[in-house]
Amino acid sequence: MDSSSEFPVAHDVGLNYFNDITVGVISNSSNNLKIITAAGTRSYVFTGTSLSNINQVTEVASPQENTFYSNYVGLGQLIKDSNNTIYSVFHSEQHDGSILPGNIPGFYASVGLGISYDNGETFQLNSEPLIQNTFDINYDNGFGDGGLGEPSVTFSKDRSEVFVYYVDHNRSGRGVNICMVKFIVDESGIPDFSTCYYLNENNQFSSNVIRSKEVVAGIGYADAIFPHVSYNSFIDKYVMVYSLNHYGEFNNGSILPSESGIYYRESIDGINWDEQPIKLITDWSIPYSFDNHSFAWHPNLIYSNDSQSEGYLVYSKASTLEQGHKMWAMKFKYSQN
Repeated sequence: MDSSSEFPVAHDVGLNYFNDITVGVISNSSNNLKIITAAGTRSYVFTGTSLSNINQVTEVASPQENTFYSNYVGLGQLIKDSNNTIYSVFHSEQHDGSILPGNIPGFYASVGLGISYDNGETFQLNSEPLIQNTFDINYDNGFGDGGLGEPSVTFSKDRSEVFVYYVDHNRSGRGVNICMVKFIVDESGIPDFSTCYYLNENNQFSSNVIRSKEVVAGIGYADAIFPHVSYNSFIDKYVMVYSLNHYGEFNNGSILPSESGIYYRESIDGINWDEQPIKLITDWSIPYSFDNHSFAWHPNLIYSNDSQSEGYLVYSKASTLEQGHKMWAMKFKYSQN
């Protein structure tokens, strides 16, 4: 990772609070880039010649009353099937009047699915959450956030399955960490999102609705949040970037973080993430206050060549929440495997 290569992304298009979820790549060629993510509470497509030259934004989804995305809809990472249909997972919120640190509205989150048949010009949002939660919106976990959110989606190595990773905010005996489910892809290459398979503690998937196990979790007073997962053909592994929110550091009065930040992990099968994590960026992972400290969150890996040997780490950061937060990128390159 080359930290000296860091540059701002789309800072002059008139938006703030982005990327507020994962980033989905609709198209990426030598002179055309089209990506989707959330800014504020809505979803936008960003278009330009490259990450360093985004010159157009178009709103494609907004909160709708009497839906599970009544207060927030954040389309992000996506996959394309054999017909070039786009499937983007989205983070949704229903607000209940509670307040999180940094004066952020409290929420009950769900994972939704948006489908585009026109290369990301428009999206049809499913009327029901993609993943069923064993705790409904009325469950009080004692905190301002609940539900399942911040999803990531990727095909399995052989494209026979779709893996969806997400953050479980329910608590109830757990931290706030990364879990996963999967869906089956039919013989024609079309994902079947009608049946969700949940991961049990024995690493077996079942269509019975259970609380999926944590696949990446913080240790001690820390949570693993905001995953972005992809299968990387260059190293023949699944790779994840995510945020580690070491709230123990902040609660103990640390002025600067030492463990909190953006991390990288690898996995052979996308289920067992037992290889040693690597810290890429040191910073607070959420805004604990409105005007007192910096933070960096919602990391992504965007590849810039077909072999997936290099690309960009894309994330959002700010000196304080008071100024909002905006997208940045820095280059990365794998050594020969």
